[in-house]
Amino acid sequence: MWSVLALAAVGLLCTTSSADAIPAFARQYGLSCATCHAAFPKLNAFGQQFSAHGYIFEGMQEKAYVPNTGDEQLNLFERVPLGFRFQQWMEVRTQQRRWRYDLKAPWAVKLLTGGALGRAASLYAYVIFEQGEAPLFEDAWVHLHPWEGWGVQLGQFQLCDLMFPRELRLTRSDYRIYTIGRFPLTYQRGFILSTPLELSVGVVNGNGIGEYVDGDADPDNRKVFFGHLGLPLNAGLFGLYGEMPDTAGALIRGYRIGVDWRWMVTDNAELFLQALGGYDNSRTHAFYGGFLGVDYTDFPHAVALLVNAIEAPKDSFYRSFRQQSVAVQYSYYPYRNVRLLAELEHDFSPAATRLTLGVDFAY
Repeated sequence: MWSVLALAAVGLLCTTSSADAIPAFARQYGLSCATCHAAFPKLNAFGQQFSAHGYIFEGMQEKAYVPNTGDEQLNLFERVPLGFRFQQWMEVRTQQRRWRYDLKAPWAVKLLTGGALGRAASLYAYVIFEQGEAPLFEDAWVHLHPWEGWGVQLGQFQLCDLMFPRELRLTRSDYRIYTIGRFPLTYQRGFILSTPLELSVGVVNGNGIGEYVDGDADPDNRKVFFGHLGLPLNAGLFGLYGEMPDTAGALIRGYRIGVDWRWMVTDNAELFLQALGGYDNSRTHAFYGGFLGVDYTDFPHAVALLVNAIEAPKDSFYRSFRQQSVAVQYSYYPYRNVRLLAELEHDFSPAATRLTLGVDFAY
């Protein structure tokens, strides 16, 4: 399985702020979800541009605000921009000849908000109720962009949003390389500075989005630094350096480097690739891997393929994270904001298979 990713990565090297679905935007501007989504939650080209430019809808932005307030410096949403997303799963899985049947309904419920506070500022946040646990904010940030091409995003976000946002994938199967180890590229608290040169750099605490301790989000001064550079041919280069203490107080230094790439094969089909590797303290504790995916959307149908692979040397801390998986999903959309899905995922080591039948809808 890793050989597939390796060949794709070789081919790439030789040739070369995101948000979940918010139906509130459709309500604000009186437009279809299809304006921004190829097949929800996957964005089309216009949706990607709309998100990247701070949710400003040229020629229609004033429709979002209360008219005639008498104050040109005040933008109040005429309708509070709220949206909801529900995910309900029925799951059958087997591992070591043991079968398990489960109704994960609901799996997750999200209350979302976001929008442009003006041409120089936008916000996005959601509260999630997931797997029966207490609700919490995951994404919760404000983006300031007073000058063309420059911007600062401050709050809670995922580092992987600079490459492939996990919240916008079609598959239930995750982008696993982003989630492993001591320096995952998932939710953190910090900021990102974006520049006109397609270069984004940022700093985060590095300890996730857990509870504050004695009024501090981070118990020490060690931080994680990262950056992403856009390259020709829809490619990108990612790098990270961070420090954190282990359970005994010893210092751990983490290094990461990755390449991402996407290609619209046709108007309906997209091929995308992430290769990522790194180590902690010494190259003995290294890992490497990534994912390869294909999305095909032709409303009311969508098909997605996702291959994950993670490898590590024998004596590496990351040896236990080794895995290879493949997932295939078919989605049918009876409505723009409702999808019925069937996904089959197989893990090769250890061998396990999972079938998911579900409903994913937003309003």
